[in-house]
Amino acid sequence: MITFILFICNLTVVSVSSETENDSNRNAIFGGIVIDPNENFSSSINTKDASSVAHIFTATWCTPCVEVEHAIEDVANETNVTMLTFHRFAGETEDPFGSENAENWWKEWFNEERPLQPTAIINGGDSLIGASQGSYDNLYSKALEKPLLESKDQTQDSMIHTFFEQDSSEFSWEVLDVDGCEDVKTFINFVEDIAYFPNGSNGLKNYTHIVHHVKEISGGSGTADISHELSEIKSYDGDDLKLVITFGCMNPPNDSNDSNSTEESKDSSGLPFIGLIPTIMSILVASMIISRRNYFESIN
Repeated sequence: MITFILFICNLTVVSVSSETENDSNRNAIFGGIVIDPNENFSSSINTKDASSVAHIFTATWCTPCVEVEHAIEDVANETNVTMLTFHRFAGETEDPFGSENAENWWKEWFNEERPLQPTAIINGGDSLIGASQGSYDNLYSKALEKPLLESKDQTQDSMIHTFFEQDSSEFSWEVLDVDGCEDVKTFINFVEDIAYFPNGSNGLKNYTHIVHHVKEISGGSGTADISHELSEIKSYDGDDLKLVITFGCMNPPNDSNDSNSTEESKDSSGLPFIGLIPTIMSILVASMIISRRNYFESIN
């Protein structure tokens, strides 16, 4: 029994350490540019002026999610935040808004095999899980902490250029001169502004910023024909599908930290950690000592 408990404790520590490390090593997300596919669009903005991006994992039956979403809405009204809500899909029977594509994107990009509700991730940072971590104060402070994406050339600003042609359904983009990004990934989020669903058990009825699909494209510039997606992806109700453009900053590996990676992986929590095999050996040795002691006590 002791061996089993210690084995479980070892697995638990490894699991918690892995999640913490995954959160801290996430790549930054920036952009939040909203495009109406029924109109031509052209925009050029400084990267530093782009909005913060809040990704929320939720479900229509998740009551605690309502508090978190309301807190983010309040923050968005006071700061420059673009909201993207991802609804649960896997094994779902009550929520009509989840999609396999959107959930798989969340799992891959945020490295979460089983996303929890309610979860908020701002600018690709750490997960804020639950009503307490997703409180107004926490969300507000995270929304103001934008990624440091300065220009390599100090004489000019890093820029984001985006264009959309309604007739051809072609989207073009160019992210210029972003320092600290080894590569840039472009995400076209197909988002429904608002949908009415009175059958959700959390009582919200009107659900907003619903991500139905994410088209991921490698590269910080290019042109993409999204006519197929626009013909296939529909709003749950109404005609309020929007394109929300976000970008992922793929940070280059830091060679200076390689020498420390072994020590950090041994103990990311700052607490001593005993491996499984030494633990079992210690138990066996202790058992032998106790048995011999009991034997000598019995013959005396």
